[in-house]
Amino acid sequence: MTRRSILQSAGAAPAFAQGGQRPPNIVFLISDDHSYPDLGCLGNAAIRTPNLDRMASEGMRLDRCFVSSPQCSPNRSSIFTGCTPHTTSTSRLHTPMPDWEPSFLEPLKERGYFTGAFRKVHQGASFDKRFDFTGAANVKFEAFFDKLPAGRPFFLHVGFTDPHRPYADGAFQPPHDPAKMKVRPFLPDTPVVRRDLAHYHDEIARMDSECGRIFEILRDRGLDGNTLVMFTGDNGMPFPRAKGTCYDPGIHVPLLAWWKGRIAPGSVTRNLTGHVDLPVTWLDAAGIAKPAKMQGRSMLNLLRGAGVYTPREAVFSERNWHDNFDPIRAVRTQKHKLIFNAAPHFPYRPAWDLADSPSWRSIHEEARRGRLTPQQRQMLAPSRPVIELYDVEADPDEFHNLASSPAHGEVFDEMQRRLSGWMHETYDFLPPGKTRPNEPAGREWPLSL
Repeated sequence: MTRRSILQSAGAAPAFAQGGQRPPNIVFLISDDHSYPDLGCLGNAAIRTPNLDRMASEGMRLDRCFVSSPQCSPNRSSIFTGCTPHTTSTSRLHTPMPDWEPSFLEPLKERGYFTGAFRKVHQGASFDKRFDFTGAANVKFEAFFDKLPAGRPFFLHVGFTDPHRPYADGAFQPPHDPAKMKVRPFLPDTPVVRRDLAHYHDEIARMDSECGRIFEILRDRGLDGNTLVMFTGDNGMPFPRAKGTCYDPGIHVPLLAWWKGRIAPGSVTRNLTGHVDLPVTWLDAAGIAKPAKMQGRSMLNLLRGAGVYTPREAVFSERNWHDNFDPIRAVRTQKHKLIFNAAPHFPYRPAWDLADSPSWRSIHEEARRGRLTPQQRQMLAPSRPVIELYDVEADPDEFHNLASSPAHGEVFDEMQRRLSGWMHETYDFLPPGKTRPNEPAGREWPLSL
């Protein structure tokens, strides 16, 4: 079956050129290695992000957004397909999107959208050809808007490479002050770590200024009246125990939405949302039915504050091959997190860019001097538990594993069932932790994705 026939069978809407109400333009801004809450509007008083702060004040903050994977290309694949990476064979870093996998781009183009992408897409050269326009880092943003066909709606993807490593002085002026950094408890509070965090803040500020340029172009060209703009990060900050892990610093990212006259200014939601929900939302905004394969759910009514929206009970994340093999699955509700380490005999091994970072070297130096806290020393343990269970409300740093706590036995079983059900439903290649006795494993699990 061709990609076109797949989309047609899934109920894609007819092209905009055939008539009907004009759908909104959509702009998607995505940073590279950026954890919640590292924006000024999210409570980080040390960072300078005036443009994204304004976007939040004029739009909505979605404070509980989680990625499908704490790795770059696998998670980005879920944004394009609305499926978790293992469903689409994209769970390994740098795996190109298979040509046979449909994305949200095809139904948008059938609806009449002109599509474009700047900079980092990270789904392979073949996938880039699905866009009508692509622009490298040296191409000005205006180039896309200059090529817009008259009267057609557009989708624009802007993939920043900030705040990905490597870091150097001069990314932003004036630079952030290391003395003002808030050091999270899983990192040692050393001058080296503080300077590393200041560089991370510098690159976020540089990216924020480019987001401001996008908004300027929309206003200058009179396109801001019917344009939905969304901003998020592709995975967590490039620091140990964050990027590449299923702890919240690895999977909890910013999400902002702006749509003049459609989203109430200054609105905030703590509903759980996932990156698999993004493409379903964009298609819904364009008046296109959700393709049958997509696992996400539309956030359109949540954004507009109108109509029926059924909150998620849980979100799910996975990690597989990065530059080392570490298969992990996780489920998070508002109160609890369960992590399944399928290769617990391995110690924690940071991705190569983290292993080469000043912060990782500082962790080892502090360990040699006996100055790490017991919680920080967990990163250097020779192995890990198979199951980790956390009360993320009482223990937001995820330091106290409750998996063996008798008082949490019922929660442990419920979370295992949630995770196992999702693994069955989404065709995971790892064996799930639980199966139903005397019944075949399959799509009959009563699961709220």
